[in-house]
Amino acid sequence: MSTRGARFALAVLLVSVSGWTLSLAQPQPHYILAGIDIYGNTKTADSVILGLLNIPEGAEVDAQIITTLDRRLRNSGKFAFAQISSTIYGDHKDYLTVDIVEFGEENRLKLNPAPTGNVAVPQEVLDWIHRYQKVSLESFENNPRRLRDLEDGHYLDSDPAVRKYEERMLVMVPENYDVLVKALREDKDDDKRASCAMLLGWAKDKKAVIVPLEAALKDPSVEVRANAARSLIPIAYYAAHTAIFFPLDPVLDLLHHPTSPDRTKALAILLQLAEDKDLHETIRENAGALLVKMVGIKQPVQREHAVVLLTLISGEKYGRDATKWQAWWKTQKAGPAPPKKKEAATPKPTSGGQK
Repeated sequence: MSTRGARFALAVLLVSVSGWTLSLAQPQPHYILAGIDIYGNTKTADSVILGLLNIPEGAEVDAQIITTLDRRLRNSGKFAFAQISSTIYGDHKDYLTVDIVEFGEENRLKLNPAPTGNVAVPQEVLDWIHRYQKVSLESFENNPRRLRDLEDGHYLDSDPAVRKYEERMLVMVPENYDVLVKALREDKDDDKRASCAMLLGWAKDKKAVIVPLEAALKDPSVEVRANAARSLIPIAYYAAHTAIFFPLDPVLDLLHHPTSPDRTKALAILLQLAEDKDLHETIRENAGALLVKMVGIKQPVQREHAVVLLTLISGEKYGRDATKWQAWWKTQKAGPAPPKKKEAATPKPTSGGQK
């Protein structure tokens, strides 16, 4: 695949994710429950969790029903943390993801403490990103498979109405870079930090901005983490095709964080970084087990991203065959076969007579 082809083909996958994981507080029409995926339950069987939810596939669900299920799970008292995420598509199907943290495993929840500062960011800059988000969502709803150019480490949309906002941010963000970084790190307002995380995607110095954006992957607000990861996606593409160093550990930590939106964004970043073959072994070692699990889940976006990523880092072409991927992973865990011992050479017969 050519560099340009990779740039746009993966962009299509990324566009298909945007805007579809809904807050449970939003008004939502009825959808058909198409599947439930469960993560993180190391001590509690899936059947116990499904029994607590007590809702069959094929049932009609809406925001109120999902909120009730989420509350039921939290109030069971069985888990240190429990959360249900809802992901919907244009086919009126809803996929629920249940994230569990068992008692004794609370270290999986470690995030940065909430900032307490108040950083003055120019209002026109914040207004611009809010207008951009509105126009971008409208464009997505009209054309969900539109292309985004990632080549220079930031988004440039194929829709002119969206692109004009992005081109303006290429000027606006460098002019306000220092205050945006400071606000992302220190401001107590979650919405302001989330806006700054998105704006910094158009920073001029891609190498420098990786540091504050990756630090924001540990922000206590899921919206801030999501926007920081979103900004890192094209930077990851840029890093994979240049000499820029892109630390993997914060992204791998995000992949293992117990919330579905974090996993989705971490997958999108890793898809870009996997263009660099030198990173394949590290991704395999640290994410292989989770990626193989994702091949067998029902939520389509995470499943398809996992299949593509596994194919890139393994060289295998098992598609959606979860059984073959599981067998492959067993061989990876077992490590390479030990070298065969060389058999001792059979001595050649000698003549029995004396000289």
